[in-house]
Amino acid sequence: MPNNNTKIVIVPTLAAVLIGGLVFYLLGYQEGLSIKITAILGLSLILMIIPLYRSLKNAQDRKADRPLEDEMSRMLEIHAGAYAFRYSMISWFAIFIFRDKIPDPEELLGIGILAAGAIFGLCWLYFKQKGLPLSSQD
Repeated sequence: MPNNNTKIVIVPTLAAVLIGGLVFYLLGYQEGLSIKITAILGLSLILMIIPLYRSLKNAQDRKADRPLEDEMSRMLEIHAGAYAFRYSMISWFAIFIFRDKIPDPEELLGIGILAAGAIFGLCWLYFKQKGLPLSSQD
């Protein structure tokens, strides 16, 4: 597991490089730019902004001598991951059902991976806002 300094420096650097690459790809791919490509690139950009935000928050926490990870944030990620896995399986089932509509299998794989990341982000935001469920409720 990387130490806290590595998380604060490498994660935003990698996210910034990926965002830059997607922006340059979008600018260079002007002809034939469809709604589907724009949606995929937009979702990718949104998914790359989240690590930048979390890294900035980690840097602020480190500067204020607060722990970067506590029990609540760890449990939040565990619950979000569990629910995201469950809903991601449903999305893969839906992708499998509609596979005849998109003939390229690479696009289906990309859509499935981006959907899994987006579902995790939505579950994480939901549990961050509403709180974790009690163990007796699940």
